[in-house]
Amino acid sequence: MPAILKSSDLKFLDQGSNGFGPVSRLTKYSEVNRKSLLQLVIFLTKLKKENLLDDKQFSELIILACTNYIGNEIEYKVSKTLNDILFFRKIIKL
Repeated sequence: MPAILKSSDLKFLDQGSNGFGPVSRLTKYSEVNRKSLLQLVIFLTKLKKENLLDDKQFSELIILACTNYIGNEIEYKVSKTLNDILFFRKIIKL
């Protein structure tokens, strides 16, 4: 027997298909995160070459930038996984 979808279910499915495509909001966030890290490393390298940062300062700032990047990527992956779980649970209950 085919499932009868309510209009609210169709809206949910439409949001889900838009949100989990190849260029979803979360994927864009991850791309921005990578580009931001790259720009920051380039900037810090420039400051180091101009002798505005010593080795210790440069090293600590690179570690901090990478730590933030990793934290953001973990948050992204956890959010994506939870969204996928919620999305597929909703589909299974239909």
